[in-house]
Amino acid sequence: MVAAGGVAVALARHPWWVTAPRHPAATGCCALVAVAGLVALSADRRWRTPWRRLRLRLRGHPLAGTPAGVPVAATVELLEHSLAWQSTSPLVRSALLDHWDEDGWRILQYAGVHARGGDAARPVVVLFALDAEASRDAVREPAVRVSVLDADTGEPLRG
Repeated sequence: MVAAGGVAVALARHPWWVTAPRHPAATGCCALVAVAGLVALSADRRWRTPWRRLRLRLRGHPLAGTPAGVPVAATVELLEHSLAWQSTSPLVRSALLDHWDEDGWRILQYAGVHARGGDAARPVVVLFALDAEASRDAVREPAVRVSVLDADTGEPLRG
């Protein structure tokens, strides 16, 4: 783009400050294209989010209708930004171990350690359930169910 601009300036008959007042519409279009190029190439990508959400609202999600549905990575990202994750994360000691979909819920399984008071720490299984169709584009704060089970007996832990 810089090289093309340099060639255009070099081949111009008159300098831009003489030509610009004579052709205000063309000057305005060139300025808009330059600003759009700078914004598109900028490091700050926050400006893309509203356009992406509008495109999704108008044309639908590209994965809608596919058997895979929402990718598991998107569900994990949504979970890790939730209040349920923040309150339970001190228990979690592993990355995602397993996942499955059941009755419209996506279940995510993690390993963890639970210690209460002076009791010895014991291994637990931490299960999170999120809406299987939820994604960062669809909801801001998802409904998340959390269960903490004893890893040896499978019994739910109280409190």
